[in-house]
Amino acid sequence: MAVEASDIPWPKRAEAAIRSLRDVEGASVQVEDEDIREIHVLTSSARPAKQIVRDVQTLLLTRFNRSIDHRVVSVAYARPGGPQPSRAQEPAAEPEEQTAQRVRFGSVNLYVASGRAQAQVELGWKGVTRLGTATGSATREGAQGLIASATLAAVQEFLEDGIALSLQDIDLVRLGKQDVVVVSLSLLAHRSEKTLVGCCTVEQDAQQAVVLATLAALNRVVGGLRTREPTEYVLRPASAEESSGASTQIE
Repeated sequence: MAVEASDIPWPKRAEAAIRSLRDVEGASVQVEDEDIREIHVLTSSARPAKQIVRDVQTLLLTRFNRSIDHRVVSVAYARPGGPQPSRAQEPAAEPEEQTAQRVRFGSVNLYVASGRAQAQVELGWKGVTRLGTATGSATREGAQGLIASATLAAVQEFLEDGIALSLQDIDLVRLGKQDVVVVSLSLLAHRSEKTLVGCCTVEQDAQQAVVLATLAALNRVVGGLRTREPTEYVLRPASAEESSGASTQIE
């Protein structure tokens, strides 16, 4: 029996409409109390994310009479081609002054010892390297949250006191044929709170994708935040591996 279009929930109809847009391969619309909270779009085109977001805004306004803020739309780039702001390697043609504003991925490790897990994330920015750590229960469900929290801790080392970063939520969603890590953060600065959302497609290293999704959210605003003066060294906390003498690394 045929299903009437009116019987399909409007978010599902919106997803189908977004997928019909130029260069869009996958779409997920997340709502709360009928309000759009997040829209995740997957593309492999070379079009700038700003243009794709504008297409989504126009479609929702004209077809569904719903106006959205551009910040609720996240665009993930899948191979081949296209600018990939949520990946560790940026296009070589990107201007040097623009890439200098981005925090760079260094490494990520997750250690387990005695029922506890510790995530370590190393980042680089403006020639300075910092390490962030986060510790919690040794469960696979909590591993992604620990990695995102360790990423925030590393970024926090670059910023002045009075700027606070915290993890709101992290999820793994399916867009088209790709798994995408989506991270939602809270930035508290200048007595105002702002929600940031970033995403990254999962290729081979899921742990790295969590770090890159977190940086995708932060790199939009981090260049405008107050930073600390660089120092020659920073005391780093001992890892779970060093303190216990034995550990198991989670793949």
